[in-house]
Amino acid sequence: MDGIAQFLCAGGYERLRRATQTHRGDLIVRLCGEVGLQPSEVVAVNPNDIQQVGTARLLDVGDREAFVPAAVAHAVQKYTQSVNGTDTLVNISERRVQMLVRENGTRAADATGDSRFREISSRDLRAAHAYQLLHDGVDTRIVLAVTAYDRVAALEPYLPSPDREELVAALSEERTMTAEGLPGWLRRTVQVAADVGEALAVADSTEDIYEMVCGQLADTDGYRFAWIVERINDDFTIQAHTGVAIDNIEQTLADQTDLIAAVTEKKMVQATDVGDTTLLVVPLVGETTRGLVGIRTLRGDANAIERDLLGVLGAQVGHALAVIEHQQLLLANTATELTFDIGHETPFLPETAAALDCEFELVGIVPADEGVLCYVTARAVTPDAVFERAAITDSVEDIRFVGDDNTGVLLELTLRNSPIQVLATAGGQIQSYEVNSHGGQLVGEVSTDANIRSIVETVTDAFPTAHLTAKRETEPETTTDVQFRETLADELTERQTAALRSAYFGGYFEWPRDSTAEELADSLNVSSPTLHHHLRIAQKKLLQSFFDEIR
Repeated sequence: MDGIAQFLCAGGYERLRRATQTHRGDLIVRLCGEVGLQPSEVVAVNPNDIQQVGTARLLDVGDREAFVPAAVAHAVQKYTQSVNGTDTLVNISERRVQMLVRENGTRAADATGDSRFREISSRDLRAAHAYQLLHDGVDTRIVLAVTAYDRVAALEPYLPSPDREELVAALSEERTMTAEGLPGWLRRTVQVAADVGEALAVADSTEDIYEMVCGQLADTDGYRFAWIVERINDDFTIQAHTGVAIDNIEQTLADQTDLIAAVTEKKMVQATDVGDTTLLVVPLVGETTRGLVGIRTLRGDANAIERDLLGVLGAQVGHALAVIEHQQLLLANTATELTFDIGHETPFLPETAAALDCEFELVGIVPADEGVLCYVTARAVTPDAVFERAAITDSVEDIRFVGDDNTGVLLELTLRNSPIQVLATAGGQIQSYEVNSHGGQLVGEVSTDANIRSIVETVTDAFPTAHLTAKRETEPETTTDVQFRETLADELTERQTAALRSAYFGGYFEWPRDSTAEELADSLNVSSPTLHHHLRIAQKKLLQSFFDEIR
């Protein structure tokens, strides 16, 4: 449960609103806290986009329709009448929206003496909005539809814990009960998750994982067959199958393109009826959707809770695959270094370097839910010029100025479509990426045991102007370095690693700081307290690993 969201819903939100000093400031807080808008959506609101449908008012924000309470719609109308008509409601930047919320929280803290207000961000207001909807009994699917959250796992911290009566009611549906007293579908899913978890602990190759997971699922009562396909760029390669022919799998992939696309993009289990059966497609998720699992069960026998449990299982398998690939690279006697020349037509950095006659150099990357979070040094160009280019492309999710020194300007970018992301997702460890007006050079290392031809084709298929120009065997780092990093990697969770890398590359440890904790939290899509929590634990583990090595 998110403590700040609960605090806001328990009266903190109204006290926060009372601290606003302007009509505009109050409206921004309400758009975040009662409509659930992101800063990018707040600055894009056009009053004419609010449409009445029956007794409800909906706001088109591009990828969804947000629900606008009547009181907020009235406030928008009043504010519109008080200012000169413009295409947008509030003519300010996304960053200014975030700052106004922060400033308002500071005033609320000063007025009430409650320091929790100082932690409140626009993200916390959106979390409180989702928290309130869920605790008002709104169906989770509806909450996903009207908010910026795109999967059930993201809402999990805000879901109310069911009481005893609700549990009894939910588990007393017309289901076949087992001797142990649990519904058959629940016991089946829990058992297969336990079996797969035990097997993952001893798997030592990706092939073992594919075969084991497929076999375990196909042998489970109620599941007729199972198959697993690996995602390579936008194509899928069959890796394992039990109880079904390859031709049938290929036909399913061809017939169910919309379903496959939905699973891949949303990273959520999807189901469709096929004859008298139901096809369940489960994503194997890590930094991206690594592959898919197909399961056939009796029609109507796919409970929503079962689908959620299978989604957790898919994430568990995706994480295990990533760990195996990482270990193969660390433990290899040699690694293969791949060098790609990247054409200047490739988005976003090569295109921008060619257009602005400037240079970019990758400083570090952090895995993100969508795309890749990069820290890049820019030379011979101003931040505003890069921002203007980013505003007219779909390849950049977000961009932020971090700082500057004698080496250039440090920028933080979340890239949706980049050779960096494709190579990293295919199993490569990024060594460097340098870009100038003529194009770029990307260097990465992969395990010698990896399918190098497949990795190269993944990059060149995604970016036709990319060409492999060098391949060579390299010696691994010294044993001490490898052991230290391997030990630390085993200790850190994905979130702790992301927090530590983002803080390091984002200049959080510089003096004065180039990035605040709030800025890093916004970039990683977490609350400020959560960022501090992950960062402090990661720092402790880093120091433990270091001092254990030298004592």
